Parts: sequence; structure tokens; C-alpha cells
Amino acid sequence: MALPPHAVDWMGRAEIDYLGPFVKAWAAFNAWYRHDSGEAQERAMLNYAVSNHNSRLRRRVLPLLQNGNVTADSQSLKQAISDLQIKLDAIHFEVTRKNGGVERVSLRQVCIRPRPINVESRTRNNHQYRVRKIAGGDIELTVTATVSGVVRFQHVQPSYAPEDVYAQAGFLALSGAQQVTLRELYEGCNPRPMVDLVQGGGPALQAGAMAFQCTQEDLLAGLVETIYTMRNALLHGEVDPDPQVLSCYEPAYRIVMQFLKSIQ
Repeated sequence: MALPPHAVDWMGRAEIDYLGPFVKAWAAFNAWYRHDSGEAQERAMLNYAVSNHNSRLRRRVLPLLQNGNVTADSQSLKQAISDLQIKLDAIHFEVTRKNGGVERVSLRQVCIRPRPINVESRTRNNHQYRVRKIAGGDIELTVTATVSGVVRFQHVQPSYAPEDVYAQAGFLALSGAQQVTLRELYEGCNPRPMVDLVQGGGPALQAGAMAFQCTQEDLLAGLVETIYTMRNALLHGEVDPDPQVLSCYEPAYRIVMQFLKSIQ
């Protein structure tokens, strides 16, 4: 059976690149945070690495991100961060998440604080607004009159999708004030809120040629999340052999290697 065109393309590009070293570097990083965190779930492991005060990564890398740090390790890390974001700015590198949503890989649009949807509710003007996770993992939204118990709006969806909710006839039948209240509650439940670490309005943080507007803590979390996304895209077969996409893995490799050097 003949190889598909993209497989032929991959064969033609079977040359030395940073994909192999990147995968091996991440494997070492993965082994560290899996061991040190003691957690069973990947998300909890990553949260430990960037947020826990006992994390060696957090304790040793945050000083390297300080503006006044001019050590060789700091300059090396900052240059790699700058190179990565410049390369990501030059392309539109996207990945598809499990729920079918598409996200761009960039420190300009990154989720650094993912959160699960459980139950959120609000009562206003004699109506209860509720968003909750139900059996099977679906998300249910309801608007119920508190006095009569009449359900004014109910919708169930497999994953967080605001456009789907706002297009429902039942939602459009709500009053303007009710729509605003439900929107506020629902959008506050976004399991993957995005932040812009480059122009987000936070404190100025310089990394090579790139000027960020965020805290050192948020930049560290954004780096780990972005590179983790790149790792998943590569191993799950989402990365096409586009030279510009592949070139992003070189600075990502340097960042992970600096992480490893710091936690030794």
C-alpha cells in the first residue's frame, strides 16, 4: 500500500532536527514532576510544578525570570523564551482539544488556570440561574422561577460552548436582563479562561527581545502549559511537517533543558 502524501513528506524530512531531543527532554521533565508531585493526574502534576511552594522548578526558575537577573542561566532562558514567542507569532499554530475546540499555541492566548465545572448558581430577581456538571459529564444550564418553580430555560451540552447556548430559542426568549445574568454566570464557569501574557496589562517583564506584561509566576505557568500543548500536539500526530512549526521546537527544547538544569 502506498504511503499517504503527508507520510511521504515526513520521510523526505527525515533529517536531524529538535523533535527527538525535545521529546527526550520533556520525558525527563515529566519524570521529575511525576515523582516530586506524588500526584496521580497529569493536571495535578503540572499544577504542582508551577504553583506549589515546594516545587524546585518554581523556587529556582522564578528568580531567573526577574528583570534584574543578568546571570548566564537567566539570559539563556530569557533568550529561548523570546525566540519561542517570536516563532509562534510568525505562524498560526493551532491544536484541537478533546471537546473539539480549537486553540492557538501562543503566550498571547494561553490557559494558565484551568478549572473544572462543578455547580455554580446565582439568584436574582426571583429567578435561580444554575450551571452544573451532570451524570455523563454533560453541562446543564437552567433558569428557574424561585416562587412558582417554573423552568424558564434548560439546556444540556456535552462541553463548554457559549455560542451554542446563546443561539438557543429558549435563551433568546429570556428577557434582556435574564440573558445578561445567565451569560455572566456561564462565562464565569469557563473551564479554560485565556490570558494574554504579552499585552495583558500586567507588570513589565523583559525576556530577550520580547516585552511581556505579566508576573513571573504567570509566565512560568504559561511556558509550561504552552510547551505541554506542543508536546501533546507532536505525540498525538497533530503537527504537520511545516518547517516554521517544526522550528518552534528548538527554543522549546532549550527552555525545557534550562528547566532541567535548574531542578537538578
